[in-house]
Order: sequence, then C-alpha cells, then structure tokens
Amino acid sequence: MYSTKEFKNFFQKVLKSSQDEEPFIKEFVEDFLHKNARTFQKKMVVWDEEEVVDYDLLYVLSSYSYRFKIPEGILNFIEKNNEDAFVVLLKSYFTDLLLQTCAYKNNQFVNSVLHTDLALSTLLSLGYFPNKTEVLAKHLLNFLESNKAKLEIYPQNLDFGFKSTLYLVSVLLKDAGYLDYFEKITHFLKTPEKSYEFAYKNLYSTDNEAINRWVNELADFHIKNSKDDLTMPFNRERWQYFPIEIIALLQLRSQRGLPTDFITHPLLKDFLPFIAQKLPVPLDETTQKLEKRILEE
Repeated sequence: MYSTKEFKNFFQKVLKSSQDEEPFIKEFVEDFLHKNARTFQKKMVVWDEEEVVDYDLLYVLSSYSYRFKIPEGILNFIEKNNEDAFVVLLKSYFTDLLLQTCAYKNNQFVNSVLHTDLALSTLLSLGYFPNKTEVLAKHLLNFLESNKAKLEIYPQNLDFGFKSTLYLVSVLLKDAGYLDYFEKITHFLKTPEKSYEFAYKNLYSTDNEAINRWVNELADFHIKNSKDDLTMPFNRERWQYFPIEIIALLQLRSQRGLPTDFITHPLLKDFLPFIAQKLPVPLDETTQKLEKRILEE
C-alpha cells in the first residue's frame, strides 16, 4: 500500500492527466444543473480532424467525482490535515454517492465500478450520509443479482469482499433496520473473516483493549488487501487512501458517545482527530444543487 507521500503523488498525477478535460467536464456539470442537459457534446481534434464527441451523464458525473472532486479532497486533506479539510474530504466522497444514486435511478451501473466499490460507498453512507443508505443498498443488491453468474466463476478462496466488507455492510444494514437488504445480501456472502466478525461483535464495547484489537486487525487487513487486484476488497486508490470500513465503524461509535482517542494504529493517525462528526454533514451550495437535480431525474 502507498505511503501518504505516494498517495499525494498519485492523486496529483490523476489531476494532471485530467486537466485537459476539467474545463468542459465542469461545464457539463453546470449544464446538467442549470439547463437540464443529459447528453453532452464537445468538438475535439482527433487524428488531425475535428469531430464531435458525445458524453453521457454517468461519464460526466464519474469524471467529476473520481478524477476531480475526490483527488482534490484528498490532496487538500493531506496538505491541511484539519477539521475543515476532513469535512471537505467527506463532501468529495459524497459525490460518489450522488453518482451511484444517479446510476440507480437510471437502472445503470457506472463503468468499472464493482460491488467492492459499492460496498464501501454504502459503508460511507451508513457512517456519514444515512439518508443515502437505502438507495446505495438497493444499488449494491441490484449489482450483485445482475452479476451473480460472473461472480460465481471466481475461485471460492478469493475474498472479493464477500468475506469482509460485504459482510460488514450486511450486518450494519440489519442494525439500521434494513432487514430485507440484509437477508438478500447475506445470500452472497462467504464465511466471514474472523477479524470482521470480532469487530462487529465488539463495535460498541467499552473495553479499549478489545477496540484496539479489532481496529488493528482491520487496519492490517486493509493494508494487506490494498492492491491493484480486482479480487481484493480495496482495489481502488481512493478507497486504499481512505479506510472507510474502519472510519465508519468509529463514527458509529462516536454517535453513541463512545471514545476513539485511544486508537493506536498508524493507518488511522491522520483521520482519527476528525472522525467523530455531527450529522448531517454540511454540504456546499453546488453539491446541494447536484443532489437536488439528481433526485429530480
């Protein structure tokens, strides 16, 4: 897994590689917000000839989230590492939840987004944006059901999130009252990782030693399984940097007034002072408009 410096270099490269598209992608977002546009066109020179290139809404929103807002949020947090920057980071990841909401409402899936990503997005919603949890759970379940045959061809010993993050999503959905989604997602699970079972069983424990144990185990699991390998639960750099499966659990603890300041694992060091957030997370005007527009779709 990357160091903080390596993550910084990676996301700087993402922004640099996307800079040619940034002006018109952000212009397209403005057209979506204010002109009700759903398809977008851009004149470009391809092999010395001018062509009109078409972009659909999910491409625009996924580029806006993954290539601009999330990298910007990560780099801002690395640089400033304060409360305001953490809230900006959360808001940048919220654009992913809006993207998945749009995909769900249009009965589509975002290109290259897998159930491993959707599981982590759902965990983000459970911790910080609970009003988006139900639509994320529906979208995740739709993906699993639509891709069941494809997923079954992989060897049973591979995690693919079925032993870890999907297990965590399922039991937290149950706790949040979404019993139907809990039961249906459970059918896709494999025998859970013991560390994840221990974490869930001791989520609200007042035993600091037990809490540190499951945080350490989940953090070590996160580091070990953060690779460019689609069979692993953390195969995207945006999720490798931001261990939301642990952060969301600590946020849920904080909602019950339980402390987290005794956590010792270095993976959480930069995030720990800011994890406990009062809800709702405040959204800027543009993000509120984007949410409203997507919900109107």
